[in-house]
Amino acid sequence: MDGSTFSSPITYRRDTILNIPSEGDTSARLAVTIKELKEAYKIRHDGYLSYGYIAPQEGGLFSDTYDQARNERTVVIYRADIPAATIRICLHDHSGTWPDASRIPAMEIFREEILALEAAAIQEGNPGRVIEITRFARDPAFANDRSLIIAAFRIVAYLRLYFEADIMINAVRPHHMPMYRRLGFKKIAEPRQYPNLTYCACLMAMLPNNYDAALQKIGFPYGISISDPIYSRLVAGDLVTVFASDPDMHMPPISHTQRAQMAY
Repeated sequence: MDGSTFSSPITYRRDTILNIPSEGDTSARLAVTIKELKEAYKIRHDGYLSYGYIAPQEGGLFSDTYDQARNERTVVIYRADIPAATIRICLHDHSGTWPDASRIPAMEIFREEILALEAAAIQEGNPGRVIEITRFARDPAFANDRSLIIAAFRIVAYLRLYFEADIMINAVRPHHMPMYRRLGFKKIAEPRQYPNLTYCACLMAMLPNNYDAALQKIGFPYGISISDPIYSRLVAGDLVTVFASDPDMHMPPISHTQRAQMAY
């Protein structure tokens, strides 16, 4: 793949592992304002706490030092305007082109493995840029809503294009490995203790030559590309509808002045 298109409008609608919602009540945006960041950190806190992954945190928010880095993007996913899920994407750029992209969370336990993945990709003629999918969480009220998984992966697909990455990795809890394997990820390293959390995680990766097969399983409702209107709106920080049959049906952009007035 050349990175300009993640899926096509027709080819990838069949034989998916998760049903694609048709409703238009799921939206998402990059967490930029204090309000949006707090929404993300609260979802993380409540979701992780409900599974016993963390102890209660001060203020009911769960954040870390990576949230302040310039190589990360945190997204809040809304269901009927209610904050329902969140996901964070962190970039590692070995070339040093991207500011502050020399470290991602999984490198705390899988540094050598990640560097080896990059080196192998570079030898095959790829950029060797890695994005880590991290801090996916659902509010406990939406814990059984599987469509939020697809919503999160759809947003990840846009941000993979934004970061121009060709490798996706995730530190995965062992009982979630089967789902990620069906999505096209491969196990790279055995489980290790994850810092500041109560569980172990293994390293899984989706490599450049796995994308096409994985896309058929994920099955987005229409193509994801840099020319998609949602792409430009999402990276600009606007609220976008995640599932829609027509890109032109998405919400109009909100100006940065309006967004600044929404912050508190």
